[in-house]
Amino acid sequence: MLRPTRIASITLALLLVAGCSGENKPATTTAPATTEKKTDGGDAAKPGDSDKAVAAKSGGGDDKVKVVEGAAPGADDRYTLLIEPPADAAAGKESEVVVRVVPKAPWHINLDFPTALKLTPPASGLTLAKSELKKADARKLDAEHCEYAVKVTPSAAGEHAVTGEFKFAVCQDEACSPVAEDVEFKVAVK
Repeated sequence: MLRPTRIASITLALLLVAGCSGENKPATTTAPATTEKKTDGGDAAKPGDSDKAVAAKSGGGDDKVKVVEGAAPGADDRYTLLIEPPADAAAGKESEVVVRVVPKAPWHINLDFPTALKLTPPASGLTLAKSELKKADARKLDAEHCEYAVKVTPSAAGEHAVTGEFKFAVCQDEACSPVAEDVEFKVAVK
């Protein structure tokens, strides 16, 4: 007859062997949702909300959205960011810089996301007509691309750098990926 302490030791050993099964498996973690997507007039999803909580807020389990954080596998396979500075910028003359994001198939622009472009001009030599552009300021915004026309007015010759952040989201049928892309462009002034 086996003693209770011996039975407990054998049970623990069997559980450890069965749980490990001799394989080295990497630990997996699930990143919390961090979007602020409004769902049918309900509350916004908040960091730490589970998929079930997001589905409950949106009114059911069938319309939940899986959120993919950070870069998608393969890094920039989700979209292309294009920046077109003016070819003929001159001091005292307003010019236009085009900032455009084009999703790569099967991704598309999420039209419900609070898309925004926030820019910081250099300390001198160049001013921006508007430094914070919201969704309504986009020249073009549809599932295939998002485009902003940034109005700049140089006051001096030379090369002037503008930095900022472009926030948008790209989606597939089963997942959305919010993006905060750092942008930088230079305006060469004659």
